[in-house]
Amino acid sequence: MNKLYFGLCLYMLPILSTGQNKDFQSTPESVMEEIFRAARENDFSNLHKLCPPKGGNDGDTRDYICNVAESKEIQKEYVSYFAKGKLNGEIKYGEAEAGTESATVPFWFNHPGGESRSNETMMMTKINGKWYIMSF
Repeated sequence: MNKLYFGLCLYMLPILSTGQNKDFQSTPESVMEEIFRAARENDFSNLHKLCPPKGGNDGDTRDYICNVAESKEIQKEYVSYFAKGKLNGEIKYGEAEAGTESATVPFWFNHPGGESRSNETMMMTKINGKWYIMSF
């Protein structure tokens, strides 16, 4: 009986050990929630996955989101910007280049330039079933 219990615990451990959404690129909302979660939990391990595999995204998404794990200084900025971030409007869907699906996602973050610049829109595109950030 103890071996069965131990085996069950080992099986369930990876499933229960993290609050991360394993499928964080399934929707534009889940991508944004991963950006906010990463800042709240100081866990930057998934952020590099949010930029499109073949590039094409802007410098802000690349430098201040996808490459955050590379710099302690930028990590501090990232946390101050996004830890209290939230979605703040309706997501709009459309068509991007070559017939791929796109989304515009309104959100609020702690912009260093002040409250008047804190409302922003993340532009995303869907590639092979996953959502990627393109610009904000």
